[in-house]
Amino acid sequence: MSKTKRLIELMMTVNAKRKFTARELAEEFNVSYRTILRDLNELEELGVPLYSEVGADGGYYVLSERMLPPVLLKESEAIALYFAFQSLQFIGSLPFETEAGYVLKKLYNYLPNEVKKRIDTMKDRIVFWNPSRLQTANELDILLNAAVDQSTLTIQYDSQKGLKERIIQPIGLYSHNGFWYCPAYCFLRGDIRLFRADRIKKAELTGEKKRELPYSSVMEWIALSESEIADPMTFSVELTREGVRRAMSELDLERQVQKREDETGWVEMEIPKSELTYFVDLIWNFGREAQIIAPEEAIATMKRKLEGLLEKYN
Repeated sequence: MSKTKRLIELMMTVNAKRKFTARELAEEFNVSYRTILRDLNELEELGVPLYSEVGADGGYYVLSERMLPPVLLKESEAIALYFAFQSLQFIGSLPFETEAGYVLKKLYNYLPNEVKKRIDTMKDRIVFWNPSRLQTANELDILLNAAVDQSTLTIQYDSQKGLKERIIQPIGLYSHNGFWYCPAYCFLRGDIRLFRADRIKKAELTGEKKRELPYSSVMEWIALSESEIADPMTFSVELTREGVRRAMSELDLERQVQKREDETGWVEMEIPKSELTYFVDLIWNFGREAQIIAPEEAIATMKRKLEGLLEKYN
């Protein structure tokens, strides 16, 4: 067996064993004790986190962060992986932000020079842009781990009524329009609620007994929440030609736009009553290119916004 192949298999072996002695490995790989010690030293230089203890019960231990064996990639696969990581740069917070940046640098450094040159050229020609938000979500790691382990958290949540304490059991995390959201079971409300992650100022594990949640994944929750609208209202808007074009660029409207032959159009959709202000504010940005037709509450809200604006200029 070549030395390179032996080192790769040795890396896989120590990751699987987690605890071992050099003599055990020497026998398993049919090499001398001195050779296996040199191999282990090379693995440490490559970044494998080994820890050794002396004594009768001593040996080697692999620390919590395992090192994975090399993965053979085609040039196109390496470029795709590079830009997949780079696309995360516009998301203000990530549950693995430090690791993503480090992996991107590590991947780039180990690429052949001609592939690096290709990537350097492509970086000026393609950007996976997302809205950049100033709000930082500092508790993403603990929220994600709680969702994976299905454990419960005590959180400090900055709601419209001020900082409130809640006990939640997260379903998962998803990023949308520059923000992170955490659907979770709220023990106070006794139901699933959606929390903005940047408004969670503090999160700690709690001893509250976890519940069996009706959703096995965050994607299942997203799919069902879109089809099951709580306290629905019919929201109708007339659109000019320019209004149609702009509405087709809005994530929350694009699938609901109906077009006429003259390229004007309309939107008619069911929205939760709690989201009425959000959709009025969305249409406000369209100016003269959109007119709310229903419900009356939305029209009244728009009129109040217009009156408030007029007062500033009178």
